[in-house]
Amino acid sequence: MQAAPRTRCGTLPALLLGSLLWQSGAHAEGNAEAAILEWTVWPLPGIVNVEDGKPTDGITMVGVRMLMAQLPDLQPEFRLANRLRQQRNMGMGHEFCSIPLLRRSDTDQVGYFIPFMASTPIQAVIRKADLARYPLEDGRLSLQRLVEETELRGGLSAFRTYPPGIEAWFHKAQAVDRAEYITGHQGGENLLLMVSHGRLDLTFEFATITRAMSQRLRMKEPLLSLPVHEQRALVESGMYCTRSEWGRAMAERLDQAVRTVVADTDTFLPLYDQWVPAETYQAYATELADYYRQRARQPTLFGPPVSFPADLPAPADDTDAGENSLSEAPQSAEPSPAL
Repeated sequence: MQAAPRTRCGTLPALLLGSLLWQSGAHAEGNAEAAILEWTVWPLPGIVNVEDGKPTDGITMVGVRMLMAQLPDLQPEFRLANRLRQQRNMGMGHEFCSIPLLRRSDTDQVGYFIPFMASTPIQAVIRKADLARYPLEDGRLSLQRLVEETELRGGLSAFRTYPPGIEAWFHKAQAVDRAEYITGHQGGENLLLMVSHGRLDLTFEFATITRAMSQRLRMKEPLLSLPVHEQRALVESGMYCTRSEWGRAMAERLDQAVRTVVADTDTFLPLYDQWVPAETYQAYATELADYYRQRARQPTLFGPPVSFPADLPAPADDTDAGENSLSEAPQSAEPSPAL
């Protein structure tokens, strides 16, 4: 079944965001008894945008506000995320939720995962002028041939979680000294600059982030996003809430809110018009619509809570960007902190 063509429309998301922001302000003033729901959020260009120390828009941030509109008895409080501190605080039983995140087995030990949004597949990002150096199959980059047939070097963010196929490529390439983890910005935005400046040959990023970063920064060399032969499925992201009695109850409420919001695809899917490149969205419009129809019908099952403090290994390092309140000034006006 082919998806009906969609008009690129910035007006609906803009009006929706304005309405949600107004509702948030009205809610704060009109319901002084609202319980605080603490969120840690990962600023990622196009996903969660931050200006003047506050989350503004981005496809996930608008989605979160849509969820909170379904829970008028809760008042959200947003803080910048730090993965090491997040793991530690969840392991100690602190009551909060975090978004946007990919599912991880270690975080499953201390948190409940609530599926929320689907992303189009991650893409390889290269310098446009170097396209001829890459092994393509039907216009898609072959990760297997990339390792076996080239000397090209790649990098991933040390603070990010990547789809399993990308992690598998990384470990093979790392074993022959052609891949490295990069620190610096938690979101990994600095990797795009490193590719543009020739310090890396490629990295991997979602189309929404690449588009936002290309608009925000001046790249030394133009970049090109390539679909990956081994990465064709949508990537599911979501949120984690602490794996406690409180967290299970909150996860169940958020799960119901997610299913309510995504059931209205006429309102929810136009978010992709605003934040995803047109050609990428059109290529996956049918799959995205199918994903959200299924998600609306499928409640998430949550296991039993755990006892806290959980028995977790101590963080190896807690010196990366701190978990600062988003009411504080951002740490940098260049690419800001991390899916």
